[in-house]
Amino acid sequence: MASCHRRDAYYVREVAGNLKKVDAQKLRLIEDFWKPYKFCYKNNPKTQIAFYSQSGVFDPSLVGFGLHRYMLVQYWNNEIFSVFRNKNYTRLLFPFVKHPENLASCSYGIYYDRDFNHLTFEQTVRYILTLLQQEHELIIKPALDSGSGSNIAFLTDLDKSDVISDQVKKLSPHFVCQKILKNHESYRIGINAVNTLRVVTLAVEGQIKLAGTVWRMSTGKRVDNWGAGGILCPVSPEGICGDFATSGKGEVYHRHPNGFEFKGHKLYKAREVIETAIECHKRLPQQKNIAWDFVVDEKGEIVLLEMNSPGGSEGIQSCGFNAYLNQNFAKNVFDNYIYLNKATFSWNYREFSDHVILLKYFGFARKLVIPSIFKGKPVKLVAASAFHDTNVREVMLPQQVSLAVSLIQNKSIKITTIRNKK
Repeated sequence: MASCHRRDAYYVREVAGNLKKVDAQKLRLIEDFWKPYKFCYKNNPKTQIAFYSQSGVFDPSLVGFGLHRYMLVQYWNNEIFSVFRNKNYTRLLFPFVKHPENLASCSYGIYYDRDFNHLTFEQTVRYILTLLQQEHELIIKPALDSGSGSNIAFLTDLDKSDVISDQVKKLSPHFVCQKILKNHESYRIGINAVNTLRVVTLAVEGQIKLAGTVWRMSTGKRVDNWGAGGILCPVSPEGICGDFATSGKGEVYHRHPNGFEFKGHKLYKAREVIETAIECHKRLPQQKNIAWDFVVDEKGEIVLLEMNSPGGSEGIQSCGFNAYLNQNFAKNVFDNYIYLNKATFSWNYREFSDHVILLKYFGFARKLVIPSIFKGKPVKLVAASAFHDTNVREVMLPQQVSLAVSLIQNKSIKITTIRNKK
């Protein structure tokens, strides 16, 4: 949990100068919501106050990126599918969407040209130099993690081979080198940057649901990332901008620093972008939480830049959205995915907010009575590997406790149900 607390504390420090004061009732609501998880995670109320200070929307269940990224990974992510986040492969998974053209790329240390012909390092540098004579400017960025925009570079036809070589070395073994995209006019705000739509979707019980959409805008740099000084504006499902934008420092803008006014601004094809994100997520439901970055280009075509699984929780929540849809669904996720693995002399177990799962028995009994209450909390389940390599041959099981299916099917263990006392 140290990583969770450390990252969440970082965000609170960043926005500390822009926090609003809240009354005792709001503080109590925050404390009451997070109290069941104190056994594992100590929430800082300033996290929720920070989001409220920016968006004006109060929700005690909003979650810091530390908890979202390091603990709730068990909810949102299936590591088997993480390869699809690689910008070298997203176009293979989503062929029905337009993608930036990868002119040169590197994946797991293998260099390619635009037609997937293999190149050496030296050939890649020369190839990019040749491309620059045609395109005059290219963007080169990590294929897996752009580091909030800090690792993105722009190459020009004035760059020498040593500059290209340094960038290729820096970003290997995963990068893409692409043409520069240009925004549709409704996304331009007078700055030489491409502004994007971030759409966050969740897979919930066989359906893909929209958590929120924000318009990411540059305030002067070539990238629009929040961590690189960009600002975020909430966008309705109809593509209408809200009346404010937020920064990663907790600042709230009602106009862009250059004077552009967000309120009521209509973003071209924003609704279609949201629909496209949902269609994309249907093809990868194993990843429960995905943040999609799209561009609507100068021709009005929708371009998928990348998928992030997950995207940060802080950006969309600063704009008034809940990264886990709403308070009720957030509680359901937290109840089932915020836990600690613990051990006694007899059991390895997993403690949740309101129950315990018994993972592995280490005693010597042949006939074992499963407790209905363990360490003060109800036992919900006995896991599949609980009795592997043990002497257990008979299990006395309380009615309210479940066994993993493989244990029920295990013919070498007799299971006797203990009736609940009236």
